[in-house]
Amino acid sequence: MRRARPARRAGFSLIEILVVITIIGLLITLAVGPVTNAMEAGKVTTCRKQLADLGVAMKAWKEQRNKGRWPKESGMRFLLTLHRTGEVSGRNCQKFLCPGTSDANDGGPDGEVGSSYADWENLDSATISYAGRDQEAYPIKGGDESLIVIGADDNEGRPNHRFITNILYADGSTGSFDIKSESSLSLLAEYPDIEVTGLPIGPDCPYEPLQVLRAD
Repeated sequence: MRRARPARRAGFSLIEILVVITIIGLLITLAVGPVTNAMEAGKVTTCRKQLADLGVAMKAWKEQRNKGRWPKESGMRFLLTLHRTGEVSGRNCQKFLCPGTSDANDGGPDGEVGSSYADWENLDSATISYAGRDQEAYPIKGGDESLIVIGADDNEGRPNHRFITNILYADGSTGSFDIKSESSLSLLAEYPDIEVTGLPIGPDCPYEPLQVLRAD
């Protein structure tokens, strides 16, 4: 008399489950890097576009409404002149916020975008992500506008972006400084903290073109 073989138990063994979990974890690890880099690159691109928009608005205001003169205010107020004069208002005030930061400018009484700028005398630097020209120490006196820096990521508290600092020039064009580029490696070796904290914007900046700005 033949005996029936016991049916094979369905399911997975503990070892099989662990192998699957390990493989999934490895795939996630491999995917996180490229996804994170892509997201960061997108934020850098958006930030640069916003600075360019602010530059165009500043140039139009200066030439068409202010007799060719730059704002007399310094730092964040240099750029926020655009809001005070109505050139950038409403939802467009989001252009003052770098997507790489947690800054917000809707803290006024009505909670609308840009309402944080209503009290000109008590502006909070956390309501704008960009540093503006220091007109007190470095007033603009003419010259090649494509070389005159008027704004940049402020890197206040933490870098706006991991390695890039976006820069705005007086002609409305933009550029960037990468602390990881070959030309910057010596600077990174001399100031290793900037990899974590970002470039300090202002007179203490080791990158000379950004010394003409103020973040406050």
